[in-house]
Amino acid sequence: MPVFADSENTTINDSKFVDQSIGPFNSNVTNISVTNGQTGIDILLQASNPDAAHDSSARDYAPRCHPGTHKQYIKDIVDWGAPTVGANDPLPLFWMKGLAGVGKSAIAQTWAEELKKLGRLGAVFFFAVNVREDAEQFFPTIAYQLSTEFPDYRNLLNQRIRHDRTILQKTMAMQFKMLIDEPFQELEKAGKGIGRRMVIIVDGLDECKKANDQSRIINIIAAAARDSIIPFCWAFFSRPEPHIEASFTSDDVAQDIQLAVLL
Repeated sequence: MPVFADSENTTINDSKFVDQSIGPFNSNVTNISVTNGQTGIDILLQASNPDAAHDSSARDYAPRCHPGTHKQYIKDIVDWGAPTVGANDPLPLFWMKGLAGVGKSAIAQTWAEELKKLGRLGAVFFFAVNVREDAEQFFPTIAYQLSTEFPDYRNLLNQRIRHDRTILQKTMAMQFKMLIDEPFQELEKAGKGIGRRMVIIVDGLDECKKANDQSRIINIIAAAARDSIIPFCWAFFSRPEPHIEASFTSDDVAQDIQLAVLL
């Protein structure tokens, strides 16, 4: 009798099969997938940058605001990211700009920790200073962090990546669409949405390796913030580089952004 006769939805890991049967046989076997033991989330983690998270070991000695400093900035940002009940809906984008060394990253780190306590932090990406990182890990990193916060999203994302691993080699626009936008929209329509405003923080965007990628990240996220039903809001911290300034002040983006200038 065949080992897998009448089997359905069977997953076999790290296996090799040798057919030693004699004579013909018939069996009903459907949906058997042989894998190397990796889940879709495992694959996503490999494509991400764990050091970019606010609580990674790489940020053990990251600057933070000293008690009593930047109090108004912190209050304004927390009010934007976690508005009080009855307040008007804040704009979906926030940009704090300032020259190098004025404390943007310290504010971003402190704010991330405060939002985490409030249950409003979705994800964080700190571009490393003086490393000039490629943008290819940006959206996979955001997606992985979000998957640790939302189980329904994690399950859906796991299935998507198992079905098509090439998602992680696609353009940034397609990565955002397939890893973040479409899955969350699907969950919203199924009545499994996140149900509250969540903040995603991007610090040091100007440290991303290519200027074109910096602008592309802004434009992809701004378009989604304008058109999507997902209650994410995005906060950027960067130097006022001309191409970044141009992206944030363009007609399509300026109407959706709250600006803070750190002097």
